[in-house]
Amino acid sequence: MKVFITGGTGFVGTFLAGRLIKGGHDVSILTPNPDSSETRLPKVSYIAGNPTIKGLWQESVGKHDVIINLAGASIFSRWTPAQKKILRDSRMDTTRNLVEALPEDASGITFFSTSAVGYYGFHEDEELIESSAAGDDFLARLAFDWEQEALRAADKKARVLITRFGIVLGKNGGALGQMIPLFKYFLGGPLGSGRQWFSWVHMEDLAEAFIFLLARKEIS
Repeated sequence: MKVFITGGTGFVGTFLAGRLIKGGHDVSILTPNPDSSETRLPKVSYIAGNPTIKGLWQESVGKHDVIINLAGASIFSRWTPAQKKILRDSRMDTTRNLVEALPEDASGITFFSTSAVGYYGFHEDEELIESSAAGDDFLARLAFDWEQEALRAADKKARVLITRFGIVLGKNGGALGQMIPLFKYFLGGPLGSGRQWFSWVHMEDLAEAFIFLLARKEIS
């Protein structure tokens, strides 16, 4: 299949693109810097463009069988009002532009849009399932609105898949990339009671989840 990825030069996107290529898929990555040697993967086609801004890149979207939307500013930052706007706009504008770029009849296209377990808000030790209600804090509202924007692709008959992941762990980046240096300088350790926890997924499992969903057209 021909796969179009936004956010494909980031921690998750780079790994997923590599796995898709190994699986025999053709991968195109949208990036503002297609000539950067730091982001290039072999056998990947790079398309110039900023997903938050409408442009010629949108003409390429409908030529693919699968759209995977991973773009969005990192949440690992100080949430000032200005940063909250960046977090929201980077997700909403990208998704809106992707849906707009789909053909009016996108019945042959699978549209993946990532979300987050933050959709549910804070529930301490309460067990949640997919159909549990959305929360009402900033991240929950952002995730809810982001998903609603993605679901508009179904109006064009695309198969829409929304994946709510936790913190992604893996080598060479992501959350571990920020935590490990603290331990190397003996600054790591439990905070407070040490019983706090967070939802996480390993990079390998995340990639396999995408591949599993791609192969099973009956899931939406």
